[in-house]
Amino acid sequence: MNDLFNKLSFKFASMMKRFAFLLLLLPFVLNSQPIVRDGLPLDLNQEKIILLKHEKIEVKADKKAGKQQKYLYLRQSNHNSVIEESNEKLILAAMDYPFEYAISTLSKYKSILKAGYKYVLISNVYKNEHLYSQPNEGELIVFEYFILDVNENVAFKVFELDEMKVYDSKMLIRRLNKALKKQYPESY
Repeated sequence: MNDLFNKLSFKFASMMKRFAFLLLLLPFVLNSQPIVRDGLPLDLNQEKIILLKHEKIEVKADKKAGKQQKYLYLRQSNHNSVIEESNEKLILAAMDYPFEYAISTLSKYKSILKAGYKYVLISNVYKNEHLYSQPNEGELIVFEYFILDVNENVAFKVFELDEMKVYDSKMLIRRLNKALKKQYPESY
């Protein structure tokens, strides 16, 4: 009987250690996703932001493998063919942004955060996952754009663009500036 009690006590203690370990991990898991807020950061006019440009992707679809693959091939290759012009227009359009900024890519922006950048204008569009699957017929994908506070892991929803407009860099900056004009009218 005493032996059974010792075994049960050991199992209970082992289970409690695992539970405590999971409780310690919980804040890290919960904090991996940014907290989403409406509005704009209050100090955006005093801080630096990184604007993201599009990156080329690997065209994985086979244009000879059927209708769906041909469609994906066209989506992927079209992305690669339009981003150079889109990124050049972003450089020009960004000059209308009233505060300090830099332009980078999703894969490289973290390396310039050390230069004092607190915010990133971010969207799932820059992950390019939408280019590797076919949307439902008649469905238009809409991307939300956020100003991410990289220090506090807080994302401020700023605007949306549908997939037909994501390469229109002038519109992107216009939408950003439109949101900013409400909070910082003196900067325009």
